[in-house]
Amino acid sequence: MSKVRLPGTHRAVDPETTWARLESRLPDYGITRVAEVTRLDIIGIPVFLAVRPASETLAVSQGKGATALLAKLSAVMESIELWHAERPPLEPFAGTAGSLGLPYALTDLNLRVRDEWIGDLRLAWVRGRSLADGRPVPVPLDLVRLSYSGDHFRRPRLFESSSTGLASGNTFTEACLHAVYEAVERDVLAAHPSRTGPGRLPVNPATIRDEHLSSLVRHLTDAAVEFEITCIPNRFGIPTFAAFVWSRLFPIVCAGSGTHMNADVAMSRALTEAVQSRLTEISATRDDIPSDQDPLRDASTDPRFRAHADGMSVEDALRDHGDRFDDMEQELAAVTRRVTDTTGHAPVAVRLNEPSEPFSVVRVVCPGLSYTEGRTLSS
Repeated sequence: MSKVRLPGTHRAVDPETTWARLESRLPDYGITRVAEVTRLDIIGIPVFLAVRPASETLAVSQGKGATALLAKLSAVMESIELWHAERPPLEPFAGTAGSLGLPYALTDLNLRVRDEWIGDLRLAWVRGRSLADGRPVPVPLDLVRLSYSGDHFRRPRLFESSSTGLASGNTFTEACLHAVYEAVERDVLAAHPSRTGPGRLPVNPATIRDEHLSSLVRHLTDAAVEFEITCIPNRFGIPTFAAFVWSRLFPIVCAGSGTHMNADVAMSRALTEAVQSRLTEISATRDDIPSDQDPLRDASTDPRFRAHADGMSVEDALRDHGDRFDDMEQELAAVTRRVTDTTGHAPVAVRLNEPSEPFSVVRVVCPGLSYTEGRTLSS
């Protein structure tokens, strides 16, 4: 399956085709409004939001991209992903972990408690498929479904709640690829939580050669926004970046991250997500924005981002990381191998969309990978 290469992203089909398939279906998923919020800030990198008032998770989803259409699609697809996760069309069954012959241990998953008795609990399970060999593998329903309504806050929760591994795409392969990249990204961030920690290498923007990335950097500098880009070498050998932005006009440090075999795509995701996070704070529409921020205090606290001249080139930071693929199925197979070889467990994909829908939504569970519940980047 060949790719459509776009600024900052790779897709299976062009964005115009994707939008044509989606536009008339938005009411089916409860999406009542899609709005551009780019001009609420001075940076100018496109950011959109999608509003779904009857959501059981987040009523407002954000999206970013190199163009307005890519940003709009990003917001809409994130909202559609959550709609599917709230009501997965699956048939759960009950059982204990020890009775299912799992190819992983329950402790390989993100547990809130790790006592021995959890292995004897009767849990709800659903069947997914290994991305390594296609065989059926049970995974806990609570790692697939995501809803903050009903009894979510009343019943004991064994697993951390997160949207990690929830992704969509024009095809099943594209959706799974996005999901695995996200799971890897959050595992890398969990291992290197501090912005100034030794595991993160500052990147000198002057060494960036990609035209799209250079354009993103110009947007930031022209808007007098201070920023920092760090590369995070990791055990998977998959390029991962974190980006932070701050200015006296809006003195809150906002962060983004990105992971992709193509380093340019990974860095683009980190930079555009940082800008999206800033617009999320400015627009104040998202449900999970902290209510204890103090902009007056933050204005007097310059984050003192590392001087760009002290950073290294992208090539030096990413030695032995990444690869380039023209075929998405080959890329997914390579990323799956890296995760499997590193953790000893293959990612497991659960399909959430109906066959009649013109896209794929999946939840990919990756035993052996970690993530932090809630926000994943520390400044």
